[in-house]
Amino acid sequence: MDYISVKEAAQKFQLSERRVQKLCETNRIDGCTMVSGIWLIPAMAKKPSDERLSSAPKSEDDLTLKELCEELSISTATGRNWIKLGKLTPECTDKRTPYFSKKYVAQLYAELHSGENKALKSRRNKKFISGNSLYNSYVSEQCQNIQSLQKLLDLITARNIDLDVSIIQLLVADCALHLFLYKQELQMEKSPNLLLQFLTEQFSIGEYDKLIRNLIDDTETAISFCRTHSSIFNIEYVYEPTEDILGLIYISCKNIGNRKATGSYYTPTKVVKNLISKLDFQATPKILDPCCGTGNFLLQLPDHIPFDSVFGNDIDTVSVKITRLNMALKYDVPVSSICEHITAFNYLTEYTNTGFRYIIGNPPWGFEFSVSEKNKLRKLFKATSGKNIESYDIFIEQSLNHLSDNGHLAFILPEAILNVKAHTNIREIILKNCSIKNIDFLGNAFDGVQCPCILLDLQCTRSPLSTLGMNVNTGSDAFTINLERKVTSKYFSFTTTDAEYQVLNKIKTIKNASFLLGNADFALGIVTGNNKKYISNVKTSENEMVLKGADILKYHINTTTNYITFEPENFQQVAPTEIYRAQEKLLYRFISNQFVFAYDDKQTLSLNSCNIVIPKIPGIKIKYVLAILNSRIAQFIYKKEFNSVKILRSHIENIPIPFIDEAAQDKIIAITDKLIAGLSSEETIHVYNELDALIAEIFNLNPSEIEIIKKAVDGENKFLL
Repeated sequence: MDYISVKEAAQKFQLSERRVQKLCETNRIDGCTMVSGIWLIPAMAKKPSDERLSSAPKSEDDLTLKELCEELSISTATGRNWIKLGKLTPECTDKRTPYFSKKYVAQLYAELHSGENKALKSRRNKKFISGNSLYNSYVSEQCQNIQSLQKLLDLITARNIDLDVSIIQLLVADCALHLFLYKQELQMEKSPNLLLQFLTEQFSIGEYDKLIRNLIDDTETAISFCRTHSSIFNIEYVYEPTEDILGLIYISCKNIGNRKATGSYYTPTKVVKNLISKLDFQATPKILDPCCGTGNFLLQLPDHIPFDSVFGNDIDTVSVKITRLNMALKYDVPVSSICEHITAFNYLTEYTNTGFRYIIGNPPWGFEFSVSEKNKLRKLFKATSGKNIESYDIFIEQSLNHLSDNGHLAFILPEAILNVKAHTNIREIILKNCSIKNIDFLGNAFDGVQCPCILLDLQCTRSPLSTLGMNVNTGSDAFTINLERKVTSKYFSFTTTDAEYQVLNKIKTIKNASFLLGNADFALGIVTGNNKKYISNVKTSENEMVLKGADILKYHINTTTNYITFEPENFQQVAPTEIYRAQEKLLYRFISNQFVFAYDDKQTLSLNSCNIVIPKIPGIKIKYVLAILNSRIAQFIYKKEFNSVKILRSHIENIPIPFIDEAAQDKIIAITDKLIAGLSSEETIHVYNELDALIAEIFNLNPSEIEIIKKAVDGENKFLL
């Protein structure tokens, strides 16, 4: 078979070369093939119909790209790239909107669940990861039931049992029966199947039978399943008063992807205990967990609190059934009372009980609301502006509505709520109505979830926030704030001691300083959309060096073996070429807990882990700005104000750049040039300290203030070497 090149096909089809390449990438030219990175097209190939002009979708049930991306838990930009790479195939495109048929979507789901579809296996698409795992970090290390639960999951895996909700409920019911009998010290005759005995009415646990039977969808089907799979009901469990064993079975058996889709990340018991320990419960306070899951927060409440004071709610009806069983085990109270206190309402739109002294828990993160739900929530809540609605923001707002005066709201939340722009509205609500009593920085508190968390204890004073008496635990330091501080909704920063706050305030209010806000060009590095395809470790005459974040050290750049052919039209996202080819620019690590900036005057390309800033402050030289951004002072501001793992544009724009005359700048730059050129390890540290001392003088810092800064930031890898 004869083949032609992309250029020849473009001339034949009267299309651009870029368009032909896209058609090849999406397998829309029959017989096209890639050899050594070059597309070859059969000489007899016909021009494909242009899907951009294709007919509208055949069915109202067809999904747009946006809707499919929401189902897959990926961004629309990623979806477009997957179409480009042939990982997704639209049925048609109407007015540039791709549509996917109902049949195609159903097939895609099936392939993802089965693992047959390998193309979409990536960290960006975890929703359909299937399988069952023991979520043992949920309980304490001393939990006596871990081996039993592991045995249960091993048997399920060995027998290839498909765990739907009805089957999981049977497993929970069986365990609950063991726990009730163990607690009541009742001995049953040895049987391979305790649940089967219960279903065939061979014994009873009294009025709590009703709570067990609420887990049985169909008795005859359940009896049949118990007889068929008797081995998984031949496991012994022991009652442990503060261990949510029933919840552990439920969350370990649920599909991992379903936890993500509903924003449900179940809180480890050690974190729950930490939150409970921070609260000084009165004798009989009215307490609510509005998103109680399987009831772990309520299980950890002190024994002196009566059940009459305890309330729980969750939208997940199975979780509510389990919480009711846990409350029966903990409190021995009537079923009618349990069902009245533990409810299954939509807390945001249906729950009407108010006057709580404490509202505690872990609200859902990233819950995927439908369009109609979003429209309704925007009418009800102030913390809903912007394109997306974050579920934990409106849970906070609703909880404040349900608290009594001076009541406490204590939630486990992502640290992002303190400083990310999307949460400005809820911070404004907190500022106007609350004081923060306790804030603990927990780091990554959830197993397998890379998201720094906090424990936030708000007191609903119905008056503006006061920082006096706020208790802070950063993980490495614990202190109480005894100064009234100025706080804005732009970001909440409470990781500074009073002494650090005074130094920080002095730095930020220095006179005659400029900022990069409005005085710089910022740009992302190249987003290729497919690094394996576009990045090579072999230098050729056609490619050039491209930098990643890991190649950037303070002041200078490491040698890299990554090369790219710069063809902007092929990449998913690029900055204007003149940014990359600027005569001078600063490159910085995007993913970093420290400011790391390097100088480039060689027009070097960079990927999106290595971003760009070009300062344009009149009268201020770029290398002087470099010295300020790499200083301990800038790192002190970044760590104490933002405490982030990503260097955002807004962080850089908040660093004051003192204006000094040209001679003083040149003195700084002369030392900076030494660091850019590269020195020995010992010389690098010495010169960096010399430079930092000059910058401290510019900020008028005294020796004790300098020591406060050094104590806060030293001991960390400064990325100098």
